[in-house]
Amino acid sequence: MTVTESERAVVRVDGVVAAVLGPGRHRVPGRWGRRAVQRVDVRERVVLLTGQESAAADVPGVRFSVALRFRVADPAAFLGVSVDPVDDVRLAAQVAARDWIAARALDEVVGGRAAATAELTAAVAAGSARLGVQVLEVSLRDVAVPGEVRRALLEVSSARLEAQARLERARGETAALRALANGSRALGQDPALLQLRTVQAAVENGGQVVLHLGAAPAAP
Repeated sequence: MTVTESERAVVRVDGVVAAVLGPGRHRVPGRWGRRAVQRVDVRERVVLLTGQESAAADVPGVRFSVALRFRVADPAAFLGVSVDPVDDVRLAAQVAARDWIAARALDEVVGGRAAATAELTAAVAAGSARLGVQVLEVSLRDVAVPGEVRRALLEVSSARLEAQARLERARGETAALRALANGSRALGQDPALLQLRTVQAAVENGGQVVLHLGAAPAAP
């Protein structure tokens, strides 16, 4: 029999795996009535899990998709361990993505998708090897939240910015009052400084200052 590069042939004799044949022409072991041959496609596959939803640590209803890329690495295990190994890997990727999102705040979910790919790939690959599947990549796609959640988050952000602005204004007013109090105390302790400040204020406001030099003139 001939096996192409994109497949492997699993040969069973009396129900037991006797050989896994790679690309090329082969003489199949076992007698005709006692052997069975199953071909397995070993090319890379991509499965897109759309319409997923999970709660993040701080907001509900985060919607996302999961892209799963894998290939068959062990054809005998792929055929013999599970009734539907592809479905098992798909479920593992779905659960891992939901758990990853649930453990993080929305900002980290949106900004940390590169880290998510590495962590999800490692987690799903560890459990899929026994199925004869090599998981190449598990990544999050199309992360979004419902419109009402977006509006609520915007309101919270606006309120936080307004509160910060009020705090800064209050700090500025407090500093100004403290400066006025210090200045008033200094003027009260030094009459000459008070006169100087009076002259300065008059000049700044366009007033006229008359200085008397020497002794004051005698009254007539």
